[in-house]
Amino acid sequence: MAVEETKTNILDAAESFFAEMGFYGTSLRQITERAGVNVASVNYHFGSKENLMDAVLRRRLEPLNAIRMARLDAVEAEAAEAGEPPSVRAVMTALIEPTLRAVVQPEFGGFSIIMNRVFTEHRGAMMERVGPLIEPLLNRYLKALGEALPNLPKEEVVLRFRMSLGAMQHAIHAVRGYLTDSCPRALTTAMPEETVVNSLIDYITRGMEDT
Repeated sequence: MAVEETKTNILDAAESFFAEMGFYGTSLRQITERAGVNVASVNYHFGSKENLMDAVLRRRLEPLNAIRMARLDAVEAEAAEAGEPPSVRAVMTALIEPTLRAVVQPEFGGFSIIMNRVFTEHRGAMMERVGPLIEPLLNRYLKALGEALPNLPKEEVVLRFRMSLGAMQHAIHAVRGYLTDSCPRALTTAMPEETVVNSLIDYITRGMEDT
């Protein structure tokens, strides 16, 4: 098996188990059995289970973050050219649209569940590993929102942004049809991506701008 194929198989297996079982609930033996490799291969390519989690996160987040940063750069450049602060809608669209477009892709299925664990468990290995990967992105967006909402106290902008991130996470459920079977059918059926994207942007924009 080629080196890159081995690494990809390990990452795919790890992503699947981390999504299903969580970081602590997953053993390296489970990962290696599904990947068709031995434990030594994991140690050789990644060094540790923690480093493997880092690699799983970076594989999905780094390309997506690059897109979201580029979108925000374009929003800020356009606003600067017009001599105005960026609009809330433009800033949040730059974040929401590429995020929801990405999570509907088949390869993002397991990773979307991992990120749900990050935002619902609030602490532990997953949050510790993902924090450094998303903090620069969130700080950039917070700065842009502060410029878009100069009359709101910084603390209020932060709070509204945090609630917006929560709404975005639930929108991912709407796109992918997550939640448990015990929920009403209307809350477990996947909805059209375009409908969710547009509705979420409208919803968050109104909430952020409300005075």
